[in-house]
Amino acid sequence: METERSSLVARDLDTTKKDMKLRVTPSEMKFRNAVAGRVYRLPLTVQNLGRSSQKIHFQEPVKPQFKLILTNLDKSLASGLQTTAMVEYHPDKNEDMCDQLLISIGNKTIEVPLIGLIPSCQLEIEPEVNFGTLVASSKVYCKEINIINHGSVPGIFKTEYQGQLSIVIFPTSGVVQPKSSVVIKVDFCADQPIVVNELAKVSLQDHPDVFLNIRAHVVEQIIELLNINNDKKLECISFGSVFFGTSKIERALLYNNSPEPINWVAIMQDDSVGEELGTNIKQRTDVALNNLTYLRKIKSIDITTIISCVPNEGRLLPYQKSLITFCFSPKLIIDVQTNDPSHRQDYAVFLRFESVASKDGFLRDDNQIIKSGSFQKVELALTGSGLPVLLQFDPGRILNFAPCFMGGHSEIHCVMQNRSKSLPLMYHFKKTAHFKIDPQKGKIDEGCIQNVTCSFIPHQVGVFKVKQFIEIIGSVADENLQSSSLKPFHHIYLYFNSVCKPSTKKVVMKVNPGISPLVSNPTGQFVVKDLVQYKDHARVAMLQSTMTRIHNHKINKELLKDALIAFPNDRAASIRSGEDHENFRTIFTKIPRYNYVDPDFAYTKFEKIVKKSHDNYYVEYIKFLRNVRLQKEAHRKHIYSYNDIDIGLHPASGLKSPTVSEVEREEELPSTQCWIKHNQLLRTRNIAVKETKSLRRKVLKGLKSDPSTPHEKHDCSLTLTPKQIYQVIVGPSVLNFGDVCVNSTNTHLLHIINMLPIHILIQLDVSLEELKKTSQFSYVIPPTTNTYISVIFESPTIGKFWKSFTFTVNNMPGGHILVMAVVLPVRLQLSSNELILRPRGFLVKTCFRGTVRMYNHQNYFVKFEWQPINTGKGMAFSIRPAKGTVEPYCSLECEVTWQPGFDSPERGEFILHVSEGNTLKLKCLAHVDFYFEGSKLVYAYVY
Repeated sequence: METERSSLVARDLDTTKKDMKLRVTPSEMKFRNAVAGRVYRLPLTVQNLGRSSQKIHFQEPVKPQFKLILTNLDKSLASGLQTTAMVEYHPDKNEDMCDQLLISIGNKTIEVPLIGLIPSCQLEIEPEVNFGTLVASSKVYCKEINIINHGSVPGIFKTEYQGQLSIVIFPTSGVVQPKSSVVIKVDFCADQPIVVNELAKVSLQDHPDVFLNIRAHVVEQIIELLNINNDKKLECISFGSVFFGTSKIERALLYNNSPEPINWVAIMQDDSVGEELGTNIKQRTDVALNNLTYLRKIKSIDITTIISCVPNEGRLLPYQKSLITFCFSPKLIIDVQTNDPSHRQDYAVFLRFESVASKDGFLRDDNQIIKSGSFQKVELALTGSGLPVLLQFDPGRILNFAPCFMGGHSEIHCVMQNRSKSLPLMYHFKKTAHFKIDPQKGKIDEGCIQNVTCSFIPHQVGVFKVKQFIEIIGSVADENLQSSSLKPFHHIYLYFNSVCKPSTKKVVMKVNPGISPLVSNPTGQFVVKDLVQYKDHARVAMLQSTMTRIHNHKINKELLKDALIAFPNDRAASIRSGEDHENFRTIFTKIPRYNYVDPDFAYTKFEKIVKKSHDNYYVEYIKFLRNVRLQKEAHRKHIYSYNDIDIGLHPASGLKSPTVSEVEREEELPSTQCWIKHNQLLRTRNIAVKETKSLRRKVLKGLKSDPSTPHEKHDCSLTLTPKQIYQVIVGPSVLNFGDVCVNSTNTHLLHIINMLPIHILIQLDVSLEELKKTSQFSYVIPPTTNTYISVIFESPTIGKFWKSFTFTVNNMPGGHILVMAVVLPVRLQLSSNELILRPRGFLVKTCFRGTVRMYNHQNYFVKFEWQPINTGKGMAFSIRPAKGTVEPYCSLECEVTWQPGFDSPERGEFILHVSEGNTLKLKCLAHVDFYFEGSKLVYAYVY
């Protein structure tokens, strides 16, 4: 019937019989949603398409439910004309009917099917669910499809998936109302790389079973490092050998080979096996082990100051590439200068690029049921060697030049040798007075020499002891660590010693009896012979007149106090007007000298006032600066003289320290301490220390849901980088509740570790009804602490549960948590389905007793009730307790008794009804035999 019905439900088509040139419309007649007791009509049209008239004969349907309403069954149709007949359908019962109407034309017959369909549902479902390309990150993805009912009555559907993959379909059954649809959710957990092509059986009412095709392509979330030249996978970068103080830069491409964006960080694995930190791999083992001080110093170095990676955090879009720069800058670990060519420091470290997501911690590895097949990380090995600058000078670093006179010179030929056998060397001699180097700069290949001429060319008389700087030039990384330039990175000193002797020159003096208009000695008697070659005039000479006794043969009465002497030759150099408060007198007569004031050069009264104010301003400014300096020095002395321990308290004086509250203790923690620099790498050893410190400080209660203090609000409003979010652990990444009972309350702990020195705001973006009973979804975590929060799961639906929810750290995406459970129905188990009752005594009126135990292996209390089955012969069995509750993971013993009697049945049954659960049957049997001794009834018990 189903096949016949499906073949009849087809579209109405106009059929043209070309050979008969007759058109019958419709080709089949369907009476849909026909109910018994009613009459339904449909028109039937026959048209003559031929060029001549045709004779047509209609034959009545066989079944009486169909009736052809037509006055004459024989019709004659002219060319191009048509006739219409009415077909009635009056069903007498609610079932599908089918018949046919025959139309004869000549010796040929046309069959028109007649179909009567009762009201039914017409369910339709989409045939495929395609999740596309997903990432194996244990995240649950959801797709929705619709089951549509095109019929006029409700339809029942049922879905069933029997595969082994983590696919959950909800709801598994339901009813679709007429002219409506029901949404079916298909959840798929992408926990491992796989190509999914699964089938789920869907049973639709009045329709053959269909199969829902579930497709997905799950791939690894792969982070790859590619060579910048050929896009091949990169596993190791070798920097080679470089001088201490220089840098070597290499580049690579970080590639997100997955369809989802990721936040990533770079972590230096400074505690991995196989690393080398500053050791000389070419040195003998016994020699290296003897220097224990050097080995201890190696272990304490920060390798991130030698090998850096920029950028070391970021976000990659799907299939995006990002340029990564690696910089190797070796430094001398020991403070001793060495010229040993064998002294070298070799480095071999491992750098890990990892995605930022939920994790379980760095110090432990919790057992999980599901672990992602792609641990989203890639490891890169970095190797390099640091070498010292080995530049040898012959005849040495101390050069003694032969003495010479001014204008002469002396030379020394020097040989510089680059003793390094693997690296060339660039040098540059800095300019030094009285000495010249040729060539001043150059390059010496590995193991080669360079001849240098050092010359002493003095320009003054004296003994010279000069330190000559030689700059060693190499590639030094810039501040951004992404580029380098040629800069001096090392200095070597040469010591030059020499003497410049003075040359004697006879100066002939002549007597100058007059007053010299130019320069003369204090007496004005002798003048240098070659004075004419000097063009400059001398400064004006002024002395205190009270202190000189030159030509003091006639003392003038008008002698002024504190007057200045005006030499006769100072008039040419003193064209400017003099100061009002200065007095001059002549050298001989000691009378006041005439002071000429040129009005073109003299200050006005206003200019004098302005000049005086300017002088006062700068005098006051210098005084102010001096006072500030003195105050700073006094404050600095006060700080250094303060004693934190001795504050003047006497022992046993009764003073007690105040107790510090938890809020004050949190406020004391500075929010800016221990911040990692922008370009500094994370280190596994440092992260482990931070986690250990955070694990010691537990917050057991009193977690706030929102920041309240200004300090907390400031910290929780900060935008965290992937490097900082990586230091917040929220795990485990899978909350597996296992087998739980329907409607039972189950609790799982989520561990949060905050290794940052600030408060953070953790928000769980939970929209699952099964987790709504969790008391709090937002938490303010104090700095460097850890805590546990309770996640409560309760489901009213039986079946597998796979869902995931995300969480944020300071409103930044932090990862997701997978929630797993198998929800089972409420049920009890009996120790036995059959119970044989034994007598508990030897009296005639004794009772037969037996016990049966009920087991509750689930995590939810179970209500039960026993119902006896009465077979018509009466019920001699009883059980107690007849109803009650069995606690989770407990058992309860019930006692069954049988009271013997003349017509007591020896067999009985009880039905165990579990509230919202299963139903069990218990059969009871009492083995007994009896006989009469006279008028006395005697029982013989059967054991």
